[in-house]
Parts: sequence; structure tokens; C-alpha cells
Amino acid sequence: MIAMLCVIAVFSGFNLDNRCNIWIFGKIFNNVPIFLTVLLSFAAGIIVSLPAIFLRKEKKLTVEQARALAERLEQEQKKQLEKQLSRQKKLQEAKEKAQRVFNKEAALPKKEAEPKKEEDSKTSKQEKK
Repeated sequence: MIAMLCVIAVFSGFNLDNRCNIWIFGKIFNNVPIFLTVLLSFAAGIIVSLPAIFLRKEKKLTVEQARALAERLEQEQKKQLEKQLSRQKKLQEAKEKAQRVFNKEAALPKKEAEPKKEEDSKTSKQEKK
């Protein structure tokens, strides 16, 4: 508190020569020190905000409302978990299907390209005759 008063005193001491005119509700006040204008504006802001702080209504939940809210949150969490599980199952099924297809292709005998060339050469010889 003492430090705050010292800062205000220093601030006002440096700004004693700075003055301005203030218009309040149709009345003009001439040569009002700037530090006084700032302090009064700050105090007015505090005074205006106090009713909003102290007179606000706090929302209190009843036991039933709290239970209902907890149940709703639990249901939403369950739905999210079910969605994640279904996505994981679909992904696993897709992986298994891809693995089966890969295994089938690996089990098939590989066709060699050379016999085809021989057959192609035989057919071309027969065509030449």
C-alpha cells in the first residue's frame, strides 16, 4: 500500500504542470491536472464495476441437476469411446483383408516370361510358313 502511494505521489509530482479541460454533463472544468483526471477515471471504473461483481447471481446446481449433468457427460464419453472402437475395428478388418489379399497373391505361382517368348516365337514361325 505504501509503495502504491509512493508511485501515485511520484506520478502526480511529475505531472503537476500538465493540465487539461474536462467536460462533465455540460459543465467545463478548466485547468484540471492530468493526474487528477486519471485517478478519478480509475476510481469511477472501480465504483461502476463493483455492483456487477457483488450482485451477480451465482448459478447453483441442485443434486438432481448435477446427477443429470454427470449422466449426460458419461453418455457422451461412452458414445465417443464406441465411435473410437468401431473405427479401430474397421481399421483392423481392413488390415486383415489386405493381409489375406497379400497372402493369396504370394501363394499364387509366378508365371515366367520366357515360355511366353518361346510360344510367341513358335507362333511367329508358323505364321511365316
